[in-house]
Amino acid sequence: MAISPRLVIEVFQHVNYNGRKVTILDSVPNTEDIGAQDLISSIKIYKGPAFSAAPNYKAIFHEHVNYIGRRLVLAPGYYPNIHQIPYNFGDVISSISFSPAAHPTPPEYGAIPMIIEVYGEADYRGQKAIILRDVSDLKDIGINNSISSIRIQRGPNFPFSGCRAVCYEHPNFEGRRMVLPLNSREYKLELRNLNMAPQSFSNSISSMKIVPVGAFQVLVVVGDSRTNEPAILEALTDIEGHKFDYHTVHINSNPDNYGNPDNAVKLSSVLLSEYDIVWFTWNAPAHDGQYLVEDAEEDIKNFVQKGGVVWASAMDDNIVPPDGVHTHESSWKGNWLPVDQYPIKVVSSSDINVNITEDGKRTGLFTWPNKVDVNALITDDHWVTDDPAYTKLAIRRDNQDAVGIQLGWGDGHYVGFSIDTRDTAKATLAKTLIENALCYLANLAWQSSPRQPLKGRYRLSKGSDWRKSHF
Repeated sequence: MAISPRLVIEVFQHVNYNGRKVTILDSVPNTEDIGAQDLISSIKIYKGPAFSAAPNYKAIFHEHVNYIGRRLVLAPGYYPNIHQIPYNFGDVISSISFSPAAHPTPPEYGAIPMIIEVYGEADYRGQKAIILRDVSDLKDIGINNSISSIRIQRGPNFPFSGCRAVCYEHPNFEGRRMVLPLNSREYKLELRNLNMAPQSFSNSISSMKIVPVGAFQVLVVVGDSRTNEPAILEALTDIEGHKFDYHTVHINSNPDNYGNPDNAVKLSSVLLSEYDIVWFTWNAPAHDGQYLVEDAEEDIKNFVQKGGVVWASAMDDNIVPPDGVHTHESSWKGNWLPVDQYPIKVVSSSDINVNITEDGKRTGLFTWPNKVDVNALITDDHWVTDDPAYTKLAIRRDNQDAVGIQLGWGDGHYVGFSIDTRDTAKATLAKTLIENALCYLANLAWQSSPRQPLKGRYRLSKGSDWRKSHF
């Protein structure tokens, strides 16, 4: 038995936490051993005393003994009826395991800007499901290509500036789309028959994205003056309803290393709390033996920990360590990331073919609002890590090292993709990804940034009474 468990699970025989209850601390290869084989209908998962050591820990419920067959992956929270969509897993659980890296089966709800009810038939009849967050493939909740009517109402975290539901013809937010907005004066939207909608979308919806609309302050950090990212970013002021305002700072004062002593400032002199998003352009943190953010390492980590979002384009691996011995194992300095807790490094590489991972597809980073051909991008030095805390969004085709990553840290996020933007041609190829990244970062910052109205107010946990009363 685990002396200090990371998760504590209670499983119940009936829905709404009724009937026989069993408490679980360790993996169970056969639930018959605890008298619960194929008898579980509701679940409570609590954070255990050791949860902070692995904050991405999940419980995995398997269809068959010895952890095989279909599986249901759940984070800490309350699940009063796993017979219903999006779970569809009642009375079939035969083994239970744990993982620090598994992606949850249902959406992780967090804040709820919209409540979307979808129905299998016109006039709000037939099979019904409730959607509260992005769903990259509706077959995961058992209602793929079978939606004929929709009701949308404001959620408890509806933003004053409005929100949009975007329905897509194909999984992972691809294909034709239908945008269903609620503005600041509207409280609900009803489409009783999607055959009669302008786009005739009946039985054609395979994924759905919820886009809370907001205004965001972006700090653009430049270390190498050759990057063309600032010009691209500053032209992207209005995307998918989001408003972006930019402030650009140059932090490299060395003219021999593509810096400028006349306009450079130390990043530590900039108040990061005035921004929702910090965007590190290509080679911004470091370049050719110079580490440019040493003065601001703790400021950056604190910014993210309090809910800020950091983007990192490709960065140089070539930082000479104090002993002067340059090796790929010791050369990269990246303490603006929590590398002491979640190790990662950057190694030198040239442009390479890239595959988007399943986790990357689920984000919409490469399809919303633009379809991005990642192999048309020019990539540069890439990430290397085996730490499961990092989500690999895209990987090199040859060795599966990371080209795109995401890390949750405190309330905020680090997101990166190794794009090279050192000249106009390369930057032009990266423009669609940059636009997509802004939209993705905005959706993260809307929920986490201390500057946004939601932060600290109306936030719901997975175990909230609201969720229990609506399922």
